Amino acid sequence: MAKLLMLTLIGLTGISIGLGADSWSYCSNCADGPLRWTGDCASGKSQSPIDITSTNATYKSFSAWNLQNYGKTLSADFTQMNTGSALKVSIPENMFFVNGGGLDGNYTTAQFHLHWGPSNKKGSEHYLDGQQFSAEIHFVSYNVKYPNLTYAATKSDGLAVLGVFLEVGSANPAYDKFLNYASKVVNKSATVHVPAFPFSPLFPSNTSKFYRYQGSLTTPGCYESVTWTVFHDVVEISSSQVSAMRRLMMNGTDYIGENYRPTQDLHTRTVYASFDVPAATQTPTVDGPVDSAVGVKMSTGLLLLMLFGALFFY
Repeated sequence: MAKLLMLTLIGLTGISIGLGADSWSYCSNCADGPLRWTGDCASGKSQSPIDITSTNATYKSFSAWNLQNYGKTLSADFTQMNTGSALKVSIPENMFFVNGGGLDGNYTTAQFHLHWGPSNKKGSEHYLDGQQFSAEIHFVSYNVKYPNLTYAATKSDGLAVLGVFLEVGSANPAYDKFLNYASKVVNKSATVHVPAFPFSPLFPSNTSKFYRYQGSLTTPGCYESVTWTVFHDVVEISSSQVSAMRRLMMNGTDYIGENYRPTQDLHTRTVYASFDVPAATQTPTVDGPVDSAVGVKMSTGLLLLMLFGALFFY
């Protein structure tokens, strides 16, 4: 019965998997916070998110993406929901598909959701070279060889998640397609129908540069069933667009202030890059140029001394 309840919850929330909706939180100092999540969240060795160190990534050539129907406006409504922990947009199944890009199989997109923080300096779940971004959007798809998202989430090749870093900058009209409806789902469990819109404009213009690794869901029960793709290039959205997310409530009195899990250890996993990342170049310090100048002066002085010695002894 407990297992059945667990699987039912994944179908209902799409991202809150394995525990009751009120049995976990992002509160770092609370009894139900990330440091006290149990199961795979605590014992797994392939957990997400991670801090991606680009210069440690291994180059790997991947096939071209086929994001089927991502550029189209299909005749269907999406369902937008405040889950109490995130803003989620559910999509009718078998409308959008993800394959190529080195994925082993065909995946149907079931939903996307967003993570953010209390300031523009933090909010993304993944980090890139130690940097956290204002927010992060995740497109969740499941392998079509499995009957549904619920079942696929328990399989090692069940899910493919596409992650995009969002940084506060210029307003992005593509994100207004659903953020304009955020005011209608301020309260937890509130839903609203959103007219369908294309997904491609939500992505970076260059989707050929990305990082790939095997990981997990970032919410309980943290199943290690995700092939992660995190795009290298960042998409800009405005401060007011991020603020629309920050106004969502997780209960009757508190806002969803921070809904990102702390980064997890990489352990023995390999992070792949679809592009050749240059070797690390140290940022010059004050001492660097000075040392170089001293080296040149010493070499010049030594050369003059040698010439003088040669003339003298000649």
